[in-house]
Amino acid sequence: MKGKVKIWGLTLLAIMLVISLAACGSKEKTPETSSTPGATTGTGGTETAVYEENGLPKDEKVTLKFAYWENGNGREWVDYALKTFQEKFPNVKIDTTYSPKIDTIIGTKLAANNDEDMFDVFSTYLGASAALGISLAQEGKIISQEDLWDRKLYDGDGKTLRELTTGLDKATPTLIGKQYGLPYGQSVTGLFYNKSLFEKNGWNENPKTWAEFNTLVDTIKAANVIPITFPGKYPGYLQFSMGTNQMYATADISGNLEKFNDDYKQYKTPFYMSPESINVHNKIFELGKKKAFPDGVAALSHTQSQMQLLQGQAAMASTGEWVQNEMKDSIPADFKWGFMLIPIGDNPDDVKYYSSHPGAGHYIWAAKPELNKKWAQEFLLWMYNLDVQQKFAETAGSLPVRADFMNDEAMVAKLQEAPKAVLEYMKNNKVKGASPGLRDVTLTDPNADKALKFMEEALIDISAGKQDPLPKLEEAEKMLQKAVDAQK
Repeated sequence: MKGKVKIWGLTLLAIMLVISLAACGSKEKTPETSSTPGATTGTGGTETAVYEENGLPKDEKVTLKFAYWENGNGREWVDYALKTFQEKFPNVKIDTTYSPKIDTIIGTKLAANNDEDMFDVFSTYLGASAALGISLAQEGKIISQEDLWDRKLYDGDGKTLRELTTGLDKATPTLIGKQYGLPYGQSVTGLFYNKSLFEKNGWNENPKTWAEFNTLVDTIKAANVIPITFPGKYPGYLQFSMGTNQMYATADISGNLEKFNDDYKQYKTPFYMSPESINVHNKIFELGKKKAFPDGVAALSHTQSQMQLLQGQAAMASTGEWVQNEMKDSIPADFKWGFMLIPIGDNPDDVKYYSSHPGAGHYIWAAKPELNKKWAQEFLLWMYNLDVQQKFAETAGSLPVRADFMNDEAMVAKLQEAPKAVLEYMKNNKVKGASPGLRDVTLTDPNADKALKFMEEALIDISAGKQDPLPKLEEAEKMLQKAVDAQK
């Protein structure tokens, strides 16, 4: 992370996030101009005081109800954003509801169908099903936020959100063709490893081929250490290192990248029975047969599996760079973070693919007063201020999306070690990112979610070497086809 660093790809298509190095200093967050004009005269010709930065009235008090999903990123960074925003705009009060179960709280309010009681701004995390967000967009319950891309940031020296988050606009998921929740950060997933343990044993910290990785697994196994751990209670964690990213890697190696990318984004079938999916699941099965994963993995939670890593019982864990922040109270003093991607091909020069997960973002409820909605947008825009992005990187343990974040070495120094390990790997390897959530089509038929859950559950026996993946993939493909046909 020191010197010039490039972060490849929030997604596959022209979404290379290049971090430039230009000097930047701290300054008050007041853009030179704003693309949100505000009236300076009220009804009857009376003059109304407005903020120069956004044209909104200074004297009209507004209270926003905000629902924040308290997860591995913690809440310290969002507390900072709330504090600084309300200091800058004292007429705006934000009442915040924090909860790790925010989807349940939001769901209850949605069911009540009371616009006045509903949150003005709320987390896009609404549970496992994608259909709820789509339904809200289709019914006009939430507003599109696409106009924010062309808003000048408060501390952007006249540059827009689009300009200062290179490629993020292309990497942001859509609902019914529009973007309703813009990500404020990004996460990278793969294998995080116990660098101290690797150094002590002289293990290969950067295997270049599938054969080299298998040798590493065998070596670790011979030392009576679990090679790779993941939480069987949430088997999707295994897909953080052996999922969509490895399907893209397979397609790249075979020369089928363009077609696979188009098929994936358009939800064309076959998907589960595609050569890319079959290859990845066969590789998991291969690792399972050599006992690369823990016995009894089905009973492990994410914190339990990560404790195996921290306590030296496991050498590597399939997770995201938020792991350091999530486990900060349990990390031994001599523990050092390392990061690697599983090489799925035989050529050392093959590009490695990581899974990129844009930060969840927030929705804005449409049936709120117009002024509330405008202030809600301003608050979401405030989250892209460089000092807020720094606080996010420093305390949430994830990667910021401001392209000029790397301009200040003092900011870089405050990054947590796990994100630094990610950037160190990227600096020394040919990598690209693939976002599993970025599709141009969203299936609303429940069979799509059933197929996803079915395959996640099947990963338990596949990773244990007990279940040939092909019959499970065939069954999941039938479910997915029903969903695709229903969409048509």
